[in-house]
Amino acid sequence: MKRNLILLLTLCHSTLLIYSQNTTNSPTSMFGLGELSTGEGGQYSGLGGAGIALQSYNFLNTANPASLTAIEGQRFLIDAGVMGAYKVYTQTGTSNHSLVGNLNNLSIGCRITPRWYGAVFMAPVSSVGYAITLDQDITGTGSSTVSSLFEGEGGLSKMGISTAYRLFKGFSVGANLSYVTGTIKQTETQGSISVEESSYKHAFYADFGLQYKFSLSRNKYLVAGAVYGYSQDLAQDNTLSVSSTSGNESIDESQSHVRQCLPQFVGAGLAYNSPRWTLTAEYKYTDWSRMKSSQSNVRFENQHRLSAGTAYTAGNIYRNPVKLSLGAGVSNSYIVIQKKKATNYYVSAGSNFTLYNGNVLSLGNTATSFICPTACNGNGESHSFSILPFRNGRTGRRSNKSIEEHLFLL
Repeated sequence: MKRNLILLLTLCHSTLLIYSQNTTNSPTSMFGLGELSTGEGGQYSGLGGAGIALQSYNFLNTANPASLTAIEGQRFLIDAGVMGAYKVYTQTGTSNHSLVGNLNNLSIGCRITPRWYGAVFMAPVSSVGYAITLDQDITGTGSSTVSSLFEGEGGLSKMGISTAYRLFKGFSVGANLSYVTGTIKQTETQGSISVEESSYKHAFYADFGLQYKFSLSRNKYLVAGAVYGYSQDLAQDNTLSVSSTSGNESIDESQSHVRQCLPQFVGAGLAYNSPRWTLTAEYKYTDWSRMKSSQSNVRFENQHRLSAGTAYTAGNIYRNPVKLSLGAGVSNSYIVIQKKKATNYYVSAGSNFTLYNGNVLSLGNTATSFICPTACNGNGESHSFSILPFRNGRTGRRSNKSIEEHLFLL
C-alpha cells in the first residue's frame, strides 16, 4: 500500500506538470474546444479509441465506468497511459505533418465492497496547439505585405471519481463524476502589436455506462456496453490583453462570450474476449447542436465515430503478460469551416505491460489523417476573418482598429 501511494503521488506531480503541455499541433484546434481526445489512455489508443465494451481485471476503463466491476481482489490498481500521435493534415495538393506525445491518463481504483467499486482519474478532454504565419498584401501599396503570427496553446482536462455497482451476475452500471477545467490562450502578433485572448473554462460533469457480460465457454465471453453523457454548459472567464513593444501601451479588459458546452453523447460497443485475443468495435454519436460560434463561417456539426480494434496477449497470460493491439477508426470533424466538412481517419497500435503487483503501463501511438475536401480555407482560397470575434466563441471590442486577415489552414 505504501509503495502504491508513493507511486501515485509521484505520477500525480508529473501529471500536473505534463498536462499543461500541448498534445496537438493542428491548425483546426483554434476553433471550438480544440482537438478532442479520442481515448482515455494507451489501451484505448491502441484499439482505435474503442473502450465502451472493454473490461479486464488489470486495467481501469473510465470510458465506461461500469467496467470497474472486473477488478479482482482487494488490491489497488494503478493505470497510467502514454499517448503518441503522428498526424497528417491533407488538403488539395498540400500536407502538413506533426508528431506529438504526452501522458494521457492516470487512474487508481479498487473494490470497495463485494459489489461496489471505485476509482479516481485524470485525463485530457481537448488540446489546442498551433502557430501560423500569414503574409497579406497591403491594399494600395503595390508589393508591400504585412505578416501576422497566430499562436494558440492550452486545452481542457478532467479529474474526478468513477463508481460502479454489480446489480447481478454479468450486469453492471457505473458513473463518472468529474470536474472539467482548463485555459485556452490565443495570440495574434502583428509588428509591435500583440493581442492575447485567454479563456478559463470549467464545469462539473457526469456521464454514465452499463455493461453486460455473456459467457460463451469457461474462458471465452462477449461484453456489450453502452454509455451516455448529457450536455453541460461551460462557465467562462474571458480576458483580452493588447500590448505594444514600441511603447508602454497596454489594455486589459474582460470579454463577453457565446455558449460553449460539453456535448451530449451516446455510444454502444461489443467485445469478444478469450485468453489470447480481444476483438472490439463501437459506434459513438456526439450532439454539438448547443455549441455556438460567433463567427458566421464557422459552425459545429454533430459527430459520428466508428472504431474497431484487436489485441493479442503474448507470453504467459497469467504472469506479467504483454498485450499488443491494433485499431482503426473514422469520424467526421465537429468543426465545419466555410461549409467545408473534414473527415478524420486514423490507425493505431499499442502495448500494455503488466508491472509489479499487477499494475499496468499502457503505450499507444495513433497515426491520424485529417482530410478536407477542396478547401477548409486552404488550396488558394482566401476568406476574411475579423480576428477577435471568432476565438473560442468569444465576442468583444477592440479599442484600436479591427484587423482583417486572410486565414489559410495549412
